[in-house]
Amino acid sequence: MKAAVLKGPGEIALEEIPVPQISDTDVLVEVRCAAICGSDLHAFQAPGFFPVGCFLGHEFSGVVVKVGKKVEGWKPGDRVTVNPLSQCGECWACKHGFLSCCEHAGQAIGTLTDETMPGGFAKFVRVPAPQKSLYSLPDEVSFEQGALVEPLSTSLHAVRISAFRPGEPTMVLGTGPIGLGVITFLKRGGAGLIIATEVNEKRAEVAKKLGADHVFNPQRVSNLREEVLELTSGLGVAQVFDCSGIPKVFQTATNFLRPRGQIMLVGVIDNEVPIVPLNINLHEIQLQGSWCYTDEFTMVIDFLKKGVVSVKEMITSRIKLSDIVEQGFEKLLKPGHAEIKILVAPDG
Repeated sequence: MKAAVLKGPGEIALEEIPVPQISDTDVLVEVRCAAICGSDLHAFQAPGFFPVGCFLGHEFSGVVVKVGKKVEGWKPGDRVTVNPLSQCGECWACKHGFLSCCEHAGQAIGTLTDETMPGGFAKFVRVPAPQKSLYSLPDEVSFEQGALVEPLSTSLHAVRISAFRPGEPTMVLGTGPIGLGVITFLKRGGAGLIIATEVNEKRAEVAKKLGADHVFNPQRVSNLREEVLELTSGLGVAQVFDCSGIPKVFQTATNFLRPRGQIMLVGVIDNEVPIVPLNINLHEIQLQGSWCYTDEFTMVIDFLKKGVVSVKEMITSRIKLSDIVEQGFEKLLKPGHAEIKILVAPDG
């Protein structure tokens, strides 16, 4: 079968590898739909966040086709989505319920260099520890929706662990898929005012549809801080969710907060960023990181089943695995592109 492998900066190859063999404690999932994540794109641009040689794809759904002899609760034909993170269950973080902070969370499907553990950009994926990793998709939830459970869970987790309270004004910097998910859950949670920033017109339009009250293009606003203060009676917002992954954007986050406000760092920035800590001191600002998810998969699936959350506005293209470089990664890097979420289906 073909599987997408990160070969170096700007280089992904579709390599022929064997269909994975499973152990007694694994299941084999046939991928029906996968999605390109911002972290996949980040790795494509500058490997290091993910290692060179890794098999990409960690947002995906599919059908169980083989079940190990010791696996209980799953059978061939089950429709599933997959939590790609490794959760040992033994480290301090796992024992305290902080599953996304597991010591072994970095050993995730979609980041490994072992060809027996390909990612979701392949026809078949071996899934270890299915009792922790697999989530059943009800008939009401499509495979396309199932592929977006993972990023939506990341967005929901950020909102849940923040200090957000209904009725409060909030701000979201960057409305890619994660930022759009954050807006969705803030709106459903009863945010009093949602302000967003976005330079891409398509994403700005979707942000408004999903619940943003105001969306500013920071490249066209002379003083964004003044705009935010005017909308919040001169006070500022209670939380800023930085979903941009852009250092310069992160550096502006303190500009929009009220005293004792909170910055939620959701986007991935893996290089040094100069900041002025005194701004945090003076207004007693809280800086909180958010990483992936804990128990949000079940919640998101239920939201999708009940129609409480919609993803149709986020899905902008559907491509085959054979086109993943030209129509996927390279397209997402073109200035002014209109893509939000590109879905990938295996060939054949």
